[in-house]
Amino acid sequence: MGLSNISDLRRREIVEAFYNTAIKEGLESTSIAKIAKSLEIPPSLIIHYYKSKSELVTALIDHCLELYLQIFEKAYTQKKKSPDVLYALLQRMFSKDWNELFDDGVYYSAYALVFREAEVKEKFNKIHKTLRSKFSELLMECDELGYIDCKDPEQSSNLIFSLLDGTYYFISMLDSEKEQKQHLRQSEELAFEILGLDKHNKN
Repeated sequence: MGLSNISDLRRREIVEAFYNTAIKEGLESTSIAKIAKSLEIPPSLIIHYYKSKSELVTALIDHCLELYLQIFEKAYTQKKKSPDVLYALLQRMFSKDWNELFDDGVYYSAYALVFREAEVKEKFNKIHKTLRSKFSELLMECDELGYIDCKDPEQSSNLIFSLLDGTYYFISMLDSEKEQKQHLRQSEELAFEILGLDKHNKN
């Protein structure tokens, strides 16, 4: 294994430790010292890779994007045809699988920094633009195949993701798992309606 690969692995290990510590302690209370303690390494080793907590936060947001993209990759891997990918992806997006990819407390604490730190804003912008762009490309493929009638894939993608973001923001305030699932199901059905699809019939 080359030095660059070892460095990448160490960086990922540190970011994952930062994330896990932030879940327990809260993002604001998580320090380089606490991350180092969880990994049983000296803080200086973390600083070797990440000069500040701000650098760790931006790396964590990149890690968040990777996790969400994995759902897209998995859908493409498991399904061979674009219509099947779209159907499976919509179901995954409006499910606990998507919501539980990244801890809400850590996500929204990091998101709050958008209003104070330009680099964090840029990173979150990248997450939303990347996911919406990939979904828009899929909609375009399905439209060309005649599976859906989508005049403006980009606009439709924006609508779906606006619905998605609002849904997860709302259910994070619901204590009842039954209510959360009910709201997710309603939003999922609305997403299918936006695209003119029957949730219960792919054909």
